[in-house]
Amino acid sequence: MIWDKNVKVFLFAILAIFIISQIVPSFAQTSPGFTNAVPISNLSSDSQTPNILASNDGVFALWMESKSGRTDVFFSKSADGGNTFGTPINLSGSTNGQSDYATFAQNDNNVYVVWQTSLSGNATVFLAKSSDSGSSFQTPTVISNPTKLAAFPQVSVSGNHVYFAWLEKAQDNSTNIVFTKSDDNASSVGKPLYVTSNSGNSGIPKLFATGSHVYLAWEDNSKGNFDVFLTKSDDYGATFHLPVDVSSDAGQSGTPQIAVSQNNLYVVWMDNTSGTYDILFSKSTDGGNSFGTPVNVSNLHADSGYPQFAATGNNVYVTWTQTISNQNYDVYFAKSTDDGNAFGTPINLSNNYGASGWPKIATDGNIYISWVDSTPGKFDVFITKSSDGGATFENSTDVSNTKDESYENNMAALNNVVYLVWQEGTPGNHTISFSKSTTFVPEFGPLAPIALLISIVAIIGISARSNLRLQ
Repeated sequence: MIWDKNVKVFLFAILAIFIISQIVPSFAQTSPGFTNAVPISNLSSDSQTPNILASNDGVFALWMESKSGRTDVFFSKSADGGNTFGTPINLSGSTNGQSDYATFAQNDNNVYVVWQTSLSGNATVFLAKSSDSGSSFQTPTVISNPTKLAAFPQVSVSGNHVYFAWLEKAQDNSTNIVFTKSDDNASSVGKPLYVTSNSGNSGIPKLFATGSHVYLAWEDNSKGNFDVFLTKSDDYGATFHLPVDVSSDAGQSGTPQIAVSQNNLYVVWMDNTSGTYDILFSKSTDGGNSFGTPVNVSNLHADSGYPQFAATGNNVYVTWTQTISNQNYDVYFAKSTDDGNAFGTPINLSNNYGASGWPKIATDGNIYISWVDSTPGKFDVFITKSSDGGATFENSTDVSNTKDESYENNMAALNNVVYLVWQEGTPGNHTISFSKSTTFVPEFGPLAPIALLISIVAIIGISARSNLRLQ
C-alpha cells in the first residue's frame, strides 16, 4: 500500500535523524571542521611566536622556547599531513645567549632557518640548514658581521638560491638593510652587501624572491618622515637597483608587505597622510622600476593597520585590523579583481563587540583569514573561509576555544587543508598548539553537522521518489 510505503519512509527518516543526532557528537571536535588542538611544544617550557609552513614535503613548525632563563629556537615536522609531529629539535642549543625572531623557508628537501641570538649584548644572525626535509639540521653558522648588532632576519628561497636580509646598527645608532645570498642551497653564504647606507633608520625588511628576481621592501626615515622603499635585483641578488620611494608622501608609512602575481609586483602598507592610518596599495608593471599612484584600500576614516595580503591571477586580497572604537577593533577585508587598479568596498569579517585583529591570510583556490578575538571573554583564534573569491565568507569558527588566552596565530594552506598554530596559556607558561581542517564535511563552520543531516534526509527523499525499497 502507498500509505504503508510513506509510513516506512517517514519512520526511516525519524530513525535517521535520531541516529545522526547520536553519531554527530561522536565526530564532534573542539571546533567544527577542525581537529582538536594538540600541543606540539615542550609542556615544561614557555613557548611563543610560532610559525608554520606546508608543502608536499611536510608540515613544518617553528617557535621560540624559554626555560631556566634561556630562549632557544625549536623546530618540529609532521610527515603525515599534520596528524603527528616529531620530537622538537633545539636548533640554537649549541650556541650561548638569548635567541629570538626566528623565521624559515623551505624548498624540496632543504629547510633554512634564521634567527638572531644576543651574545654578550650584541645580537648576531644565525642560519641552520636541513638537507633531509627537517629530520636533522647542520650546526648553526653566523651569517652577519659578528662585531655589529644585527637583528630581524628574513629569508627567501628560489631554486638553489637562498637570500637573507636583516637590520644592522651603526655606531651613530642608524640602522641599515644588509643582504647576503647563497647560490648553492646555503652550503656557502656570500659576503654581506649594504642595501642602504644612510644616517636615518631603516625598518624591518621584507624579502621576496622568484626566478632570478629578488625584491626588498622596508620603511625608512632618511627623508625626515618614514616612507616605504623597494629595491630589486634581476641577477639572483648579485646587484641591486637604486631604491624606489613607493609611498612618497608627507605622512608616516610603514609595515610594507610584498606579493608577485603574473607580471605585476604589489606592495601594501599603512600610512597616516590623511590624518588617520589607512591601508595603501601600489603596483609595478615593470618589475619594480616604477610604481603607480597609491590606492587607498581601507578609506574608513579611522585607524587601519597591520595589513596582510595575497595575490593570485588578477585578484588581490587584502586584510587588516580596523579601529571601531577605543575598545573595539574588527578584521576587515577588501579585494581587487583587476590587478589592483581598484578595490571593492571593505567587508567586516569579525563584526562583533570584542577586540579582533592581527589577521593572517592564505589562499589555495579558497581564501582563508584567521585572527585573534576577545569576544569569548579572552582571546581565541578564529578563522573564516571564502569559496567564491572573496564575494562572501562563511561564519567564523573558534578554532582554539580553550579556557586560556590564545594569540600569535599563523596559518598555511595546501590542497584544501588549512594548518593553524598559535600560542596559548598564561604569562610564563605558554604552549604551541596545532590544529588542521578536516575533510569529513567539505565546509567548516557551525552548519557542518546540519549539512550532513540534510544530505542524508535528501537521500531518503530521493529513495522514496524513486520507489526504492527501504528494508
